[in-house]
Amino acid sequence: MKTLFSLDFLDCFLDEEAKILFHVWKKKPKGDEFRTGLTKVCNEYVELKKTEPVLHWLGDTQLLGVVPIEDQGWLDKTWNEMLFVKAGVKTHAVIIGTDIFAKYAMEKWKKNMQAKYAGQSLILENFATKEDAYKWFKASEKSRM
Repeated sequence: MKTLFSLDFLDCFLDEEAKILFHVWKKKPKGDEFRTGLTKVCNEYVELKKTEPVLHWLGDTQLLGVVPIEDQGWLDKTWNEMLFVKAGVKTHAVIIGTDIFAKYAMEKWKKNMQAKYAGQSLILENFATKEDAYKWFKASEKSRM
């Protein structure tokens, strides 16, 4: 796995063999770190997509914590469009661990995104472990062939 960048609160990797851009929140970001961190990951994805026609998105949010209301608004108004329209992400997975509130929030988001971007054939899923996400990516590749 190749490290693309490392910040105090976020690491971003490329698994070239599995074709996965993988980012891990190391702790709860402060201030605008959440937005700048996600934007930086998105920019990496956009650049890699120029040479990698198949590229999956995987985020590990287990240490992210609760996202403040203003950042939730940014996610709704700006982020989703950046992710699914500008970057063109098609296969998106999140590792959320066992937090029941995070699971509920991500399930709700997943349903909303699949409805909003219904014409884009998005495949979204949430997982407890990285290993489960990797198995799912492999299966989703086979189903698209």
